[in-house]
Amino acid sequence: MGIHRVKAKREIMQQHSGGRDAASEVSAVMEAGDVEMMQRAVELVRVDDSLRDYAIDIVERTRHTEQLTLGVSPRGLLMLQRAAQARAFLEGREFCTPDDFKQLIVPVFAHRVVVNTRFASTQRRRRSGSDPSRNCRIHARSPLRKS
Repeated sequence: MGIHRVKAKREIMQQHSGGRDAASEVSAVMEAGDVEMMQRAVELVRVDDSLRDYAIDIVERTRHTEQLTLGVSPRGLLMLQRAAQARAFLEGREFCTPDDFKQLIVPVFAHRVVVNTRFASTQRRRRSGSDPSRNCRIHARSPLRKS
């Protein structure tokens, strides 16, 4: 880390340490009633029973794998469904698709599981350089596709 980066970070810390009330600088982008209306609309997005079964199966797998010490709870399952409904709503649909669930599994469940320490240490060893080609792929910048 260069001296310039340290100075820049110190300046950022100094700017934000003097009792500055950042919340007072934020302006509303919508009214509370609009937010409530959107929340109610999200609740009305249809979820087929086959998607519910799919989500239940995933949650059950998190609870019965040796890779996790603690799997997803029923509340996590409900949050996945609500997130999928919100995604469908934001995309202008009145129904969920399998992709709504698939795209949200990791973001919704990541903080709701506890990785088994034996598995976590194995994963760290794999990432620590035992597979250089994998490390190169991870750190290499993907080229942009030309249209």
